[in-house]
Amino acid sequence: MMKGKKIVIPALVLSLVGGAGILATLNQSSAPVSSTSKTATQTSSTETLSVAKNKESSTEKTSTSKSEQSSSSSTSSPNSQSESSESVTESSKAETTSEQGATETTTAEQSKSNPPISQETINKLANSQSQTGNKHILNVSPQIQRAWNTCAPTTVSMMLSYRGIEVSQEVLAQEMETDTTFGTHNANAIQVLNRHLFGYDFPQANQAGYRLETVTTADVHSDQMRLFKQRLKQNIADGYPMYYTFDSSKIYPGLRGEHNVIGIGYQLSEDGSDIAYLYYLDPSPNVQDSVYGGLKKVSPQELFESMLTCVEPNYGW
Repeated sequence: MMKGKKIVIPALVLSLVGGAGILATLNQSSAPVSSTSKTATQTSSTETLSVAKNKESSTEKTSTSKSEQSSSSSTSSPNSQSESSESVTESSKAETTSEQGATETTTAEQSKSNPPISQETINKLANSQSQTGNKHILNVSPQIQRAWNTCAPTTVSMMLSYRGIEVSQEVLAQEMETDTTFGTHNANAIQVLNRHLFGYDFPQANQAGYRLETVTTADVHSDQMRLFKQRLKQNIADGYPMYYTFDSSKIYPGLRGEHNVIGIGYQLSEDGSDIAYLYYLDPSPNVQDSVYGGLKKVSPQELFESMLTCVEPNYGW
């Protein structure tokens, strides 16, 4: 919207069952999972790869370039974020996912908000990697999804909460028509996000709003990668988190299924010329770390590679 080497986490050897947001535990053995560091290089030529999203399609998403935020309302006027933004604490509630097909239940304990993590934690994460360029991270309060198929509603709930709009995972799941077969279609998730954030489901070319982009290549020299990095920088600067979809098996060895997470920032390469890593918060209770909670780090190329095998290979900006 206009508006990594991956972090080492204790991986619960798990399984994501079904479509977007379907996570189920295989076993509880704990072992670190690390990724190779890849630095993506920026490319030159410009290309607008966005078209308007279609609610009816689950496999084909498009995007159009989003207009500058000119509205006087607090939600449509992005607030600029600096590279000193804070992040998310390890105090994310530990909750277990329900069995596939189980009915969601809402309790007072579940509805408690989670505090953001400290700057000390985010610095520790960044310094644990080989490249420690400037970080630009939104101070988003994490949430743990309360049902195995609600990663998208939880992601959108966090996105709205950061903008000062509180809507529960359960309400969003109903509005997005989240089901027990696939989970949530990205078009539905972005439509509901826009409804709560801007007051309309489908932003016109001259209106603020989130759009969906369909990823077709992980080539670091592609216009698609270059455009993604531009959009990421602009969104974070304006105070609007990103919406990511990826194939969990590509990010977490031992897991499977499509999954949604909230993109909260990025880290530049040492010379500041490119984006080296992306930061995101994962709402799955199965991948929470004792120190960093759901805060993860991955390279742009790794993110795109993990999208290519999805039924809905999208990011929302």
